[in-house]
Amino acid sequence: MALTSSEIASKEFLVGLRGYDKDEVRAFLQAVAEAFDQQGAGAAPAAAAATAAPSGIGDLGGQIESILNTARDEAAKLRADAEADAATTRSDADAYAATTRAEAEQHTNEARQKLTAAQDEALGLVADAQGRVDKMIETSKAEADAAARQSVADLTRQVEELTTARDTARDQLTELRTKLDKALSVADKTPDA
Repeated sequence: MALTSSEIASKEFLVGLRGYDKDEVRAFLQAVAEAFDQQGAGAAPAAAAATAAPSGIGDLGGQIESILNTARDEAAKLRADAEADAATTRSDADAYAATTRAEAEQHTNEARQKLTAAQDEALGLVADAQGRVDKMIETSKAEADAAARQSVADLTRQVEELTTARDTARDQLTELRTKLDKALSVADKTPDA
């Protein structure tokens, strides 16, 4: 296949995930194009000299072999760099997932403790209120009815507040589980090196 130096210099390559560095490839192709031009410019004198000195062809083969070896070395280096980057990315993702998991577990434990404390407090308040209601009934029926109504209203408000606190804690727990699931999903989607 006959190529011109401009075809060599302007050749475009598809870019793959963590593929070759475009600038390095273009610089290499430019160097190949310049070498191609130099070989082309020296082709006429070389053709005349070819009959007189066939050793020039051997030098050209050596240059091509040197260029190919350089290209192979660069490809191996780029491949090794890409593998190292992939390993680093995987390690970072694993560390992030572990940290996120630990934070989620800590938040889950805190939410459970708050929920238990709120339930205990609610039970204590209900028991305390019931004792006060019983004592008021003993002292005066009329006074007890009025006081009982007020206590029930207060307790209802407190239970609503505690229920709201419990629901908030439950929502926080759900949010933490969602974050944990997302972090685990990100860690699972990270490609292995």
